Amino acid sequence: MKKYKLLLSVGIVLVAAGMSAALYPHVSNSLYQKKNQDTIEDFDEGISKMYEDTDTSELSELIKEKGPDYTVSDYVKDNNITPENTDKYDWALISLLREQMESYNAALIEEGQQQLADPFSYEQPSFLLSTYSIPDNVFGHISAPSINMDLPIYLGANQYNMNFGAVHLSYSSMPIGGESTNSVFAAHRGYIGKIFFDNIVFLNIGDDVYVTNPWGKRHYKVIETEVISPYDIDRCYIREGQDLITLLTCHPYGSSEYRYMVVCEFADEEPIKQ
Repeated sequence: MKKYKLLLSVGIVLVAAGMSAALYPHVSNSLYQKKNQDTIEDFDEGISKMYEDTDTSELSELIKEKGPDYTVSDYVKDNNITPENTDKYDWALISLLREQMESYNAALIEEGQQQLADPFSYEQPSFLLSTYSIPDNVFGHISAPSINMDLPIYLGANQYNMNFGAVHLSYSSMPIGGESTNSVFAAHRGYIGKIFFDNIVFLNIGDDVYVTNPWGKRHYKVIETEVISPYDIDRCYIREGQDLITLLTCHPYGSSEYRYMVVCEFADEEPIKQ
């Protein structure tokens, strides 16, 4: 009888362990999706509140009155605006970020993207968002309705950031758009307990992809899908005259031997009401 009870107890433990192992990915992903949604909502609400609380036209006029050589950077310096003495999101600092990101993109066109071939270089964020009053390194979010995907965007393709969402590769164009730009995003596929870029393989030509940043919601259309080598990073370079984003993930599922690439071209934009 004791032996029978022992075997029964062992059996119950094994069954419970098996059920836990089977349920873990589903529970973990549900928790992750909830945290994701909270992160995205915090970003959207914070940016919207900033525009509601700020007379952006008045501030723009003040800067314009100073003359053609007066920049947002000058305005921030003259008024001693820093993240320490502002609200959660500050229009002047975020406008400064835009100004500097435009310069960054222009420099990439002028100087080329050779550094994009060095994995260590694109792991480092191009901009430290906390210095521009944007918390948690969250630049916005990227979504694709046809595959039910909506992920926070983090700057810098390092392993820490990749635990939480889609990451922007430094030395690719900053995700603000414009002629001759290509913003490259990467995310995990087959990560136990979380769904990132797992389903981008189901995106078809013509499908919609959106990038929401502090200035608006940019709409793109899928124009290419392809399997490439990890060493074919030049396939993600800027294409003259085009406004693109590129999504990258490991391929095939559960392997990092190749990369699955989705290229999307700009269609239109819905600016945040200002």
